Amino acid sequence: MRIDKRFALVVMLGLLSACVAVDKQQTDDEAASNINVELGIGYLQQNNYELASEKLIKALSYNPDNVKANYTYAVLQDRLGQKELAEKHYKIATELDPDSSEAANNYGAFLCRNNREKESEKYFLRAVRNPLYRTPEFAYTNAAICLMKIDQNQAAEDYLSKALADKSDFAPALYNMAKLQFEQNEYAQSKIYIDRFHLVSNANAQSLWLAIRATLELDAGGDVSELAQRLEADFPDSQEYQDWLKIQ
Repeated sequence: MRIDKRFALVVMLGLLSACVAVDKQQTDDEAASNINVELGIGYLQQNNYELASEKLIKALSYNPDNVKANYTYAVLQDRLGQKELAEKHYKIATELDPDSSEAANNYGAFLCRNNREKESEKYFLRAVRNPLYRTPEFAYTNAAICLMKIDQNQAAEDYLSKALADKSDFAPALYNMAKLQFEQNEYAQSKIYIDRFHLVSNANAQSLWLAIRATLELDAGGDVSELAQRLEADFPDSQEYQDWLKIQ
């Protein structure tokens, strides 16, 4: 099954606070490390990889055992295509703190992108085992997307159902459930999920084309004019629009 890149995998970096609180019990080095990792996250979110690298290396120099610094540095190296270095720091983070859901989720996403789907599943499940994990829908959806790659569709559907049970308007889960239902010829269910997706997220070429196909599978004469017009107006250069023209 081809996985649409827009919803390939969901990586959590954590939110950058307006100011960084310093725990009085921290050593000076630990405090400096935490400040630098938050600055590094901010630069990474801005795609300023040079400054992100500078701050994260500094964070690790102050405290090599900083879990957040390790997995954020791994995310950065992953984006830069440095797979060996990325995996090294993902492993360090997950070994330093087996209960870090963010580290486990991000390492799972890395493994999935590198065609190690079954290995990745155990890290997504590790992430959701932590009862304090605030966003289990991310890990459940990632597990589903990864299993869809190897056609384990029932397990994928179960994970997507769990993601939506935790957060009913989680757009990546809604989209992937719509796609999965369509692939299984459950067109009515697919349309329900893609309609829900469009209520909570901006349409994209993939979602509009999926909505068009689900509608036409249910009724060959169904009215898809509005969807087609949006596809043409907003995504005229997309492969999905070209596919639409082919069936006219």
